[in-house]
Amino acid sequence: MHPATEHDPPAQRLFAHLPRADQRRWAGVYLKGLLATQGKKSLRRIAASVTPSPTAPQSLQQFVNDSAWPWRPVRAELARWVAGHTAAHAWTLSPVVIPKRGELAAGVHRRFVPALGRTVNCQLAVGAFLSGDLGDVSVDWRLYLPRRWTEDAALRHRARIPEVTGHATAAELCLALADQLARITPEMPPVVVRTDGHIDAVAVLEGLGARGLDWIVAVPGTLPLTPAPAADPHQDAPAALRAVPAGDLLRRRARPSAPTAADPARPRLGTLRVLPPAGTGSALLVGVWTTARAQPDRVWLTNLSPARCDRALAVIGSATAARVGVTEAELGLHDFAGRSYPGWHRHATLVSIASAHRRLGHEVCLAPGAG
Repeated sequence: MHPATEHDPPAQRLFAHLPRADQRRWAGVYLKGLLATQGKKSLRRIAASVTPSPTAPQSLQQFVNDSAWPWRPVRAELARWVAGHTAAHAWTLSPVVIPKRGELAAGVHRRFVPALGRTVNCQLAVGAFLSGDLGDVSVDWRLYLPRRWTEDAALRHRARIPEVTGHATAAELCLALADQLARITPEMPPVVVRTDGHIDAVAVLEGLGARGLDWIVAVPGTLPLTPAPAADPHQDAPAALRAVPAGDLLRRRARPSAPTAADPARPRLGTLRVLPPAGTGSALLVGVWTTARAQPDRVWLTNLSPARCDRALAVIGSATAARVGVTEAELGLHDFAGRSYPGWHRHATLVSIASAHRRLGHEVCLAPGAG
Protein backbone atom coordinates (compact mmCIF):
# COMPACT_ATOMS: atom_id res chain seq x y z
CA MET A 1 0.00 0.00 0.00
CA HIS A 2 1.27 3.47 -0.82
CA PRO A 3 0.50 6.03 1.88
CA ALA A 4 -0.96 9.32 0.79
CA THR A 5 1.25 12.34 0.95
CA GLU A 6 0.48 16.01 0.86
CA HIS A 7 2.26 16.09 -2.49
CA ASP A 8 -0.18 13.56 -3.98
CA PRO A 9 -3.74 14.80 -3.33
CA PRO A 10 -5.56 12.32 -5.59
CA ALA A 11 -9.01 13.90 -5.67
CA GLN A 12 -7.60 17.34 -6.42
CA ARG A 13 -5.49 15.85 -9.21
CA LEU A 14 -8.47 14.02 -10.75
CA PHE A 15 -10.95 16.85 -10.41
CA ALA A 16 -8.52 19.32 -11.98
CA HIS A 17 -10.09 18.24 -15.29
CA LEU A 18 -13.40 19.79 -14.25
CA PRO A 19 -13.48 23.27 -15.81
CA ARG A 20 -15.27 25.24 -13.04
CA ALA A 21 -14.59 25.71 -9.35
CA ASP A 22 -18.18 24.92 -8.39
CA GLN A 23 -17.98 21.61 -10.27
CA ARG A 24 -14.80 20.69 -8.41
CA ARG A 25 -16.46 21.62 -5.13
CA TRP A 26 -19.54 19.49 -5.76
CA ALA A 27 -17.37 16.62 -6.98
CA GLY A 28 -15.73 16.66 -3.56
CA VAL A 29 -19.12 16.63 -1.83
CA TYR A 30 -20.31 13.74 -4.00
CA LEU A 31 -17.14 11.72 -3.39
CA LYS A 32 -17.26 12.26 0.37
CA GLY A 33 -20.93 11.27 0.35
CA LEU A 34 -20.28 8.03 -1.53
CA LEU A 35 -17.61 7.07 0.99
CA ALA A 36 -19.58 8.15 4.09
CA THR A 37 -23.18 7.18 3.31
CA GLN A 38 -24.36 3.84 4.64
CA GLY A 39 -26.78 1.79 2.55
CA LYS A 40 -28.39 3.09 -0.60
CA LYS A 41 -26.55 6.05 -2.12
CA SER A 42 -29.44 8.30 -3.17
CA LEU A 43 -28.66 11.95 -3.85
CA ARG A 44 -30.58 12.98 -0.74
CA ARG A 45 -28.72 10.54 1.50
CA ILE A 46 -25.35 11.47 -0.07
CA ALA A 47 -26.00 15.15 0.57
CA ALA A 48 -27.26 14.61 4.13
CA SER A 49 -24.13 12.67 5.09
CA VAL A 50 -21.73 15.52 4.34
CA THR A 51 -23.55 18.87 4.37
CA PRO A 52 -26.52 20.48 6.20
CA SER A 53 -27.47 22.55 3.16
CA PRO A 54 -31.15 21.99 2.19
CA THR A 55 -30.35 22.75 -1.45
CA ALA A 56 -27.49 20.23 -1.67
CA PRO A 57 -29.55 17.38 -3.22
CA GLN A 58 -30.69 19.69 -6.02
CA SER A 59 -27.14 20.92 -6.58
CA LEU A 60 -25.81 17.35 -6.73
CA GLN A 61 -28.55 16.47 -9.21
CA GLN A 62 -27.46 19.40 -11.38
CA PHE A 63 -23.79 18.47 -11.03
CA VAL A 64 -24.20 14.83 -12.10
CA ASN A 65 -26.99 15.04 -14.65
CA ASP A 66 -26.87 18.47 -16.23
CA SER A 67 -23.45 20.03 -15.64
CA ALA A 68 -21.44 19.39 -18.81
CA TRP A 69 -18.14 18.18 -17.41
CA PRO A 70 -16.13 15.55 -19.33
CA TRP A 71 -15.72 12.17 -17.64
CA ARG A 72 -13.20 10.60 -20.05
CA PRO A 73 -10.17 12.74 -19.06
CA VAL A 74 -10.98 12.14 -15.39
CA ARG A 75 -11.00 8.37 -15.95
CA ALA A 76 -7.76 8.43 -17.92
CA GLU A 77 -6.10 10.31 -15.07
CA LEU A 78 -7.64 7.87 -12.57
CA ALA A 79 -6.16 4.91 -14.46
CA ARG A 80 -2.71 6.52 -14.46
CA TRP A 81 -2.99 7.41 -10.78
CA VAL A 82 -4.09 3.91 -9.72
CA ALA A 83 -1.37 2.28 -11.86
CA GLY A 84 1.18 4.56 -10.20
CA HIS A 85 0.20 3.35 -6.73
CA THR A 86 -0.19 -0.41 -7.17
CA ALA A 87 1.44 -2.79 -9.62
CA ALA A 88 -0.91 -4.10 -12.30
CA HIS A 89 -0.83 -7.88 -12.67
CA ALA A 90 -3.51 -7.53 -15.35
CA TRP A 91 -6.18 -5.25 -16.72
CA THR A 92 -9.50 -7.04 -16.15
CA LEU A 93 -12.51 -6.34 -18.38
CA SER A 94 -15.77 -7.58 -16.90
CA PRO A 95 -19.51 -7.23 -17.53
CA VAL A 96 -21.53 -5.82 -14.64
CA VAL A 97 -25.29 -6.30 -14.53
CA ILE A 98 -27.21 -3.45 -12.85
CA PRO A 99 -30.82 -4.44 -12.02
CA LYS A 100 -33.43 -1.76 -12.73
CA ARG A 101 -37.12 -1.51 -11.91
CA GLY A 102 -38.31 0.91 -14.57
CA GLU A 103 -37.76 1.18 -18.31
CA LEU A 104 -36.57 4.78 -18.62
CA ALA A 105 -32.90 4.61 -17.56
CA ALA A 106 -30.47 4.78 -20.48
CA GLY A 107 -29.78 1.35 -21.94
CA VAL A 108 -32.24 -0.57 -19.76
CA HIS A 109 -33.44 -3.85 -21.28
CA ARG A 110 -34.44 -7.41 -20.49
CA ARG A 111 -31.50 -9.84 -20.34
CA PHE A 112 -30.91 -13.42 -19.31
CA VAL A 113 -28.26 -13.51 -16.57
CA PRO A 114 -26.58 -16.95 -16.36
CA ALA A 115 -25.34 -16.31 -12.82
CA LEU A 116 -28.95 -15.81 -11.68
CA GLY A 117 -30.51 -18.36 -14.00
CA ARG A 118 -33.27 -15.96 -15.02
CA THR A 119 -34.11 -12.92 -17.13
CA VAL A 120 -34.00 -9.54 -15.41
CA ASN A 121 -34.66 -5.90 -16.21
CA CYS A 122 -31.25 -4.27 -16.15
CA GLN A 123 -28.48 -2.16 -17.57
CA LEU A 124 -25.30 -3.87 -18.72
CA ALA A 125 -22.00 -2.12 -18.16
CA VAL A 126 -18.51 -3.30 -19.07
CA GLY A 127 -15.89 -2.18 -16.60
CA ALA A 128 -12.10 -1.95 -16.78
CA PHE A 129 -10.35 -2.89 -13.52
CA LEU A 130 -6.70 -2.76 -12.55
CA SER A 131 -6.03 -6.16 -10.96
CA GLY A 132 -3.16 -6.14 -8.50
CA ASP A 133 -2.19 -6.95 -4.92
CA LEU A 134 -5.01 -4.76 -3.60
CA GLY A 135 -7.71 -6.46 -5.63
CA ASP A 136 -9.63 -5.09 -8.61
CA VAL A 137 -9.99 -1.31 -8.87
CA SER A 138 -12.30 0.10 -11.56
CA VAL A 139 -10.95 2.88 -13.75
CA ASP A 140 -13.19 3.00 -16.83
CA TRP A 141 -16.66 2.02 -18.04
CA ARG A 142 -18.78 1.52 -21.12
CA LEU A 143 -22.59 1.29 -21.00
CA TYR A 144 -24.19 -1.17 -23.40
CA LEU A 145 -26.96 0.33 -25.51
CA PRO A 146 -29.32 -2.11 -27.28
CA ARG A 147 -30.24 -1.09 -30.82
CA ARG A 148 -33.59 0.37 -29.83
CA TRP A 149 -31.76 2.93 -27.68
CA THR A 150 -29.57 4.06 -30.58
CA GLU A 151 -32.13 3.79 -33.41
CA ASP A 152 -35.15 5.39 -31.71
CA ALA A 153 -34.74 9.19 -31.95
CA ALA A 154 -37.13 9.81 -29.05
CA LEU A 155 -35.22 7.47 -26.73
CA ARG A 156 -31.89 9.00 -27.74
CA HIS A 157 -33.17 12.50 -27.07
CA ARG A 158 -34.71 11.60 -23.72
CA ALA A 159 -31.55 9.84 -22.51
CA ARG A 160 -29.29 12.54 -24.02
CA ILE A 161 -27.19 9.96 -25.87
CA PRO A 162 -24.47 11.79 -27.86
CA GLU A 163 -24.81 11.74 -31.64
CA VAL A 164 -21.44 10.02 -32.02
CA THR A 165 -22.52 7.12 -29.79
CA GLY A 166 -23.98 4.22 -31.74
CA HIS A 167 -24.81 0.62 -31.00
CA ALA A 168 -21.83 -1.55 -30.09
CA THR A 169 -21.76 -5.15 -28.94
CA ALA A 170 -20.43 -6.00 -25.50
CA ALA A 171 -17.33 -7.47 -27.21
CA GLU A 172 -16.78 -4.19 -29.08
CA LEU A 173 -17.09 -2.27 -25.81
CA CYS A 174 -14.42 -4.57 -24.32
CA LEU A 175 -12.06 -3.86 -27.19
CA ALA A 176 -12.68 -0.10 -26.92
CA LEU A 177 -11.70 -0.29 -23.25
CA ALA A 178 -8.57 -2.27 -24.14
CA ASP A 179 -7.63 0.36 -26.73
CA GLN A 180 -8.00 3.13 -24.16
CA LEU A 181 -5.90 1.26 -21.59
CA ALA A 182 -3.19 0.58 -24.16
CA ARG A 183 -3.01 4.31 -24.95
CA ILE A 184 -2.33 5.28 -21.34
CA THR A 185 -0.29 2.25 -20.14
CA PRO A 186 3.41 2.30 -21.11
CA GLU A 187 3.87 -1.44 -20.42
CA MET A 188 0.58 -3.20 -21.06
CA PRO A 189 0.02 -6.22 -18.77
CA PRO A 190 -2.18 -9.12 -19.91
CA VAL A 191 -5.83 -8.31 -20.59
CA VAL A 192 -8.18 -10.59 -18.65
CA VAL A 193 -11.74 -10.79 -19.98
CA ARG A 194 -14.52 -12.28 -17.88
CA THR A 195 -17.24 -13.01 -20.41
CA ASP A 196 -19.85 -14.44 -17.97
CA GLY A 197 -22.30 -15.26 -20.74
CA HIS A 198 -22.65 -11.60 -21.81
CA ILE A 199 -19.62 -11.16 -24.10
CA ASP A 200 -18.79 -13.07 -27.29
CA ALA A 201 -15.49 -14.73 -26.39
CA VAL A 202 -14.46 -15.45 -29.99
CA ALA A 203 -14.99 -11.81 -31.05
CA VAL A 204 -12.86 -10.67 -28.12
CA LEU A 205 -10.13 -13.22 -28.90
CA GLU A 206 -10.00 -12.08 -32.51
CA GLY A 207 -9.89 -8.40 -31.54
CA LEU A 208 -7.21 -8.75 -28.86
CA GLY A 209 -5.13 -10.96 -31.15
CA ALA A 210 -5.33 -8.41 -33.96
CA ARG A 211 -4.05 -5.77 -31.53
CA GLY A 212 -1.05 -7.87 -30.54
CA LEU A 213 -2.02 -7.90 -26.86
CA ASP A 214 -1.44 -10.62 -24.29
CA TRP A 215 -4.81 -12.03 -23.24
CA ILE A 216 -6.50 -14.39 -20.81
CA VAL A 217 -10.16 -14.87 -21.75
CA ALA A 218 -12.93 -16.87 -20.10
CA VAL A 219 -14.51 -19.04 -22.78
CA PRO A 220 -17.64 -21.21 -22.71
CA GLY A 221 -17.11 -24.91 -22.19
CA THR A 222 -18.97 -25.48 -25.45
CA LEU A 223 -16.37 -23.59 -27.53
CA PRO A 224 -14.93 -26.03 -30.13
CA LEU A 225 -11.14 -26.20 -29.93
CA THR A 226 -8.53 -28.39 -31.56
CA PRO A 227 -5.65 -29.90 -29.55
CA ALA A 228 -2.28 -28.56 -30.65
CA PRO A 229 -0.15 -31.13 -32.49
CA ALA A 230 2.15 -32.87 -30.06
CA ALA A 231 5.92 -32.53 -30.31
CA ASP A 232 6.02 -36.30 -30.76
CA PRO A 233 4.06 -37.02 -33.98
CA HIS A 234 3.24 -40.53 -32.69
CA GLN A 235 1.22 -39.17 -29.75
CA ASP A 236 -1.64 -37.74 -31.79
CA ALA A 237 -2.83 -39.29 -34.99
CA PRO A 238 -4.16 -36.76 -37.52
CA ALA A 239 -7.70 -38.09 -37.09
CA ALA A 240 -7.56 -37.19 -33.39
CA LEU A 241 -6.85 -33.53 -34.14
CA ARG A 242 -10.43 -32.40 -34.52
CA ALA A 243 -12.41 -29.70 -32.78
CA VAL A 244 -13.94 -30.77 -29.46
CA PRO A 245 -15.91 -28.65 -26.94
CA ALA A 246 -13.40 -27.10 -24.57
CA GLY A 247 -14.98 -28.60 -21.45
CA ASP A 248 -14.96 -32.10 -22.92
CA LEU A 249 -11.39 -31.64 -24.09
CA LEU A 250 -10.26 -30.76 -20.58
CA ARG A 251 -12.27 -33.57 -19.02
CA ARG A 252 -10.67 -36.13 -21.32
CA ARG A 253 -7.07 -34.91 -21.53
CA ALA A 254 -6.22 -32.51 -18.70
CA ARG A 255 -5.06 -33.72 -15.31
CA PRO A 256 -6.22 -31.20 -12.70
CA SER A 257 -3.91 -30.53 -9.81
CA ALA A 258 -4.68 -32.37 -6.59
CA PRO A 259 -6.04 -30.49 -3.54
CA THR A 260 -3.36 -29.55 -1.04
CA ALA A 261 -3.54 -30.32 2.64
CA ALA A 262 -2.78 -26.69 3.46
CA ASP A 263 -5.64 -25.37 1.32
CA PRO A 264 -8.10 -28.14 0.35
CA ALA A 265 -10.68 -25.61 -0.91
CA ARG A 266 -8.25 -24.05 -3.39
CA PRO A 267 -9.44 -24.46 -7.02
CA ARG A 268 -7.70 -27.20 -9.01
CA LEU A 269 -6.26 -26.31 -12.41
CA GLY A 270 -5.73 -28.49 -15.47
CA THR A 271 -4.06 -27.36 -18.70
CA LEU A 272 -3.82 -28.38 -22.33
CA ARG A 273 -2.28 -26.70 -25.35
CA VAL A 274 -4.75 -26.07 -28.18
CA LEU A 275 -5.04 -24.18 -31.43
CA PRO A 276 -6.80 -20.85 -30.74
CA PRO A 277 -9.97 -19.99 -32.68
CA ALA A 278 -8.17 -16.91 -34.04
CA GLY A 279 -4.53 -16.13 -34.73
CA THR A 280 -1.55 -18.40 -35.14
CA GLY A 281 0.52 -20.65 -32.92
CA SER A 282 -0.97 -22.37 -29.91
CA ALA A 283 -2.79 -21.24 -26.79
CA LEU A 284 -3.08 -22.66 -23.29
CA LEU A 285 -6.50 -23.99 -22.33
CA VAL A 286 -7.02 -23.92 -18.56
CA GLY A 287 -9.80 -25.66 -16.68
CA VAL A 288 -10.73 -24.63 -13.16
CA TRP A 289 -12.34 -27.20 -10.89
CA THR A 290 -13.98 -26.03 -7.65
CA THR A 291 -16.07 -29.17 -7.18
CA ALA A 292 -15.65 -32.91 -7.70
CA ARG A 293 -17.44 -32.81 -11.06
CA ALA A 294 -15.65 -34.27 -14.07
CA GLN A 295 -16.32 -31.14 -16.15
CA PRO A 296 -14.41 -27.97 -15.16
CA ASP A 297 -16.47 -25.22 -13.55
CA ARG A 298 -14.73 -22.51 -15.53
CA VAL A 299 -12.63 -22.51 -18.69
CA TRP A 300 -9.97 -19.99 -19.70
CA LEU A 301 -7.83 -19.57 -22.80
CA THR A 302 -4.58 -17.59 -22.91
CA ASN A 303 -1.93 -16.74 -25.48
CA LEU A 304 0.81 -16.24 -22.87
CA SER A 305 3.89 -18.19 -23.91
CA PRO A 306 4.89 -21.47 -22.22
CA ALA A 307 7.65 -19.55 -20.44
CA ARG A 308 4.95 -17.40 -18.81
CA CYS A 309 2.64 -20.31 -17.99
CA ASP A 310 3.11 -19.86 -14.22
CA ARG A 311 2.09 -16.23 -14.49
CA ALA A 312 -0.98 -17.13 -16.52
CA LEU A 313 -2.04 -19.72 -13.94
CA ALA A 314 -1.50 -17.27 -11.08
CA VAL A 315 -3.65 -14.64 -12.78
CA ILE A 316 -6.36 -17.21 -13.56
CA GLY A 317 -6.33 -18.43 -9.97
CA SER A 318 -6.78 -14.88 -8.72
CA ALA A 319 -9.49 -14.14 -11.28
CA THR A 320 -11.41 -17.26 -10.26
CA ALA A 321 -11.53 -16.15 -6.65
CA ALA A 322 -12.20 -12.47 -7.36
CA ARG A 323 -15.62 -10.86 -7.04
CA VAL A 324 -15.19 -8.04 -9.51
CA GLY A 325 -17.38 -4.99 -9.01
CA VAL A 326 -18.42 -5.73 -5.41
CA THR A 327 -16.73 -2.62 -3.99
CA GLU A 328 -18.31 -0.46 -6.70
CA ALA A 329 -21.74 -1.90 -5.89
CA GLU A 330 -21.22 -1.13 -2.20
CA LEU A 331 -20.26 2.43 -3.11
CA GLY A 332 -23.44 3.04 -5.10
CA LEU A 333 -22.83 1.97 -8.72
CA HIS A 334 -26.30 0.38 -8.80
CA ASP A 335 -28.00 3.27 -6.98
CA PHE A 336 -28.03 5.95 -9.66
CA ALA A 337 -31.66 7.00 -10.12
CA GLY A 338 -31.10 9.34 -13.07
CA ARG A 339 -32.12 8.37 -16.59
CA SER A 340 -29.54 10.11 -18.76
CA TYR A 341 -26.54 8.51 -20.44
CA PRO A 342 -24.12 11.33 -19.40
CA GLY A 343 -25.47 11.23 -15.84
CA TRP A 344 -24.80 7.50 -15.54
CA HIS A 345 -21.23 7.93 -16.80
CA ARG A 346 -20.47 10.78 -14.38
CA HIS A 347 -21.91 8.79 -11.47
CA ALA A 348 -19.86 5.71 -12.46
CA THR A 349 -16.72 7.86 -12.68
CA LEU A 350 -17.22 9.18 -9.15
CA VAL A 351 -17.94 5.66 -7.85
CA SER A 352 -14.63 4.48 -9.35
CA ILE A 353 -12.76 7.34 -7.69
CA ALA A 354 -14.38 6.42 -4.36
CA SER A 355 -13.39 2.78 -4.90
CA ALA A 356 -9.78 3.79 -5.57
CA HIS A 357 -9.72 5.84 -2.38
CA ARG A 358 -11.07 2.93 -0.36
CA ARG A 359 -8.78 0.32 -1.92
CA LEU A 360 -5.59 2.38 -1.83
CA GLY A 361 -6.15 3.75 1.65
CA HIS A 362 -5.74 7.41 0.75
CA GLU A 363 -7.33 10.23 2.66
CA VAL A 364 -9.84 12.32 0.75
CA CYS A 365 -7.93 15.57 0.35
CA LEU A 366 -10.77 17.95 -0.42
CA ALA A 367 -12.17 21.23 0.69
CA PRO A 368 -15.03 21.12 3.24
CA GLY A 369 -18.50 20.34 1.88
CA ALA A 370 -20.28 23.07 -0.03
CA GLY A 371 -23.06 24.82 1.69
